[in-house]
This record gives sequence, structure tokens and C-alpha cells, in this order.
Amino acid sequence: MATRVLSRAYDHLYAKHGGSIPVPYLRALAQRESQQNPNEQKDPAWGLMQVIPSVLQDFNEDHGTNHDRYDLLNPDLNVRIATDVLKMTIRIYRGHKDPNLKEDWANPEFVNLVTAGWNSGMSNTAGVGKVASYLEARGIPVTHDNVFKYAAAAGATRHLQNDRKRWWQKTVTKLYFEQPDALQPFGFLQLGLMAFVAWGVYKLWFK
Repeated sequence: MATRVLSRAYDHLYAKHGGSIPVPYLRALAQRESQQNPNEQKDPAWGLMQVIPSVLQDFNEDHGTNHDRYDLLNPDLNVRIATDVLKMTIRIYRGHKDPNLKEDWANPEFVNLVTAGWNSGMSNTAGVGKVASYLEARGIPVTHDNVFKYAAAAGATRHLQNDRKRWWQKTVTKLYFEQPDALQPFGFLQLGLMAFVAWGVYKLWFK
């Protein structure tokens, strides 16, 4: 996979607020949202991570703050709000049993699904969580494509039925994995190497 080197100008904020969320993922998300421009104003979304007014209102209610829309042009606050949403998404996904919803930043399906939660809604009442419950009850794998395929049948938000959003979310994941410091997904080569190492340890142990 080709590598992409993006601006590191806001890496300190991604690291400060991201917790377990990798810096390269937040960098990729900000790049796709605003080209990492903290002054970007594409109504209704503003700032580095393109936070919308309803998300700002939820943040104010949750944290007892009174930030207004112009505060979203402060990159530190903008990243803090965005990472709050992403962390909530990860917490919601933990309540599900499908492995693609378990936090694993080397799993492209998990990255796609987190981005879907950010961009199309994560909740168990109308978002990715709702569709995940529908799929799990029927033994259908919870993949990004399946969430969009079955969103209408599950009664989920129209944002999970928007093919342009589905495509956009995949571009974030692609950009994340193209970065040299991203956690890379396991492929056949890595699995083969692990099997070879395990076989060697077994032979040495029982020699």
C-alpha cells in the first residue's frame, strides 16, 4: 500500500485528546474533514474536525460548559469535542459481540465502522449500534458494507443509507492505512510469519 505523509502540525492535539485513538487516524480524519484547516467553515460544520452545532450542544451539556460556535475555530477544543464523540462510539461498540466492533485499529472493518459512527451516527437507537444488533440477531457479520446494506431494514438513520457517506468513510480508512505510522492490518505474509515463528518455538520447546 502506498504511503502518504500528511501535515503533523496538530499531532500534539491528537495525542493530547485521543487516548487510545491513534494519532494517524485522527490526522486522516481531520485531513478528509477540513484538509487540517482549523478555520474551515463548511456550514453546518466548523473547524479542524468539522464539528456540527448539535455535537457542540451535547458537549456543553455533558461538560457544563458554554462554548459558542466560534469556539470551534480553536483547534484544541475542536479536537477535544471530536475525540469525545469517537470515544463514545467505541464505548457503544463494546456492548456488541461482533469482533469487528472490538477496538482494533489494525482492523479495517473496525476503522470503517468507527468512521461510520462519527459520520453517520453510532447510537443503539438509530445508528451503527442499532444495525449491529439487527445483524447479530440474524448471524450476519457486522461489516461496514452490511451496515449500509441493512440499515433501512433495521430502521436506522437515513445517514446509514447514503452511499456517498459510505464511500467517504472508506476514504478516511484508506488514508489512515496509507500513513507510515499507522497500525497495519495483518495480511497473509504476516500470518505466515507468525505461524513459522510459532512452529519454531514449538520445535525448540519440545526438542
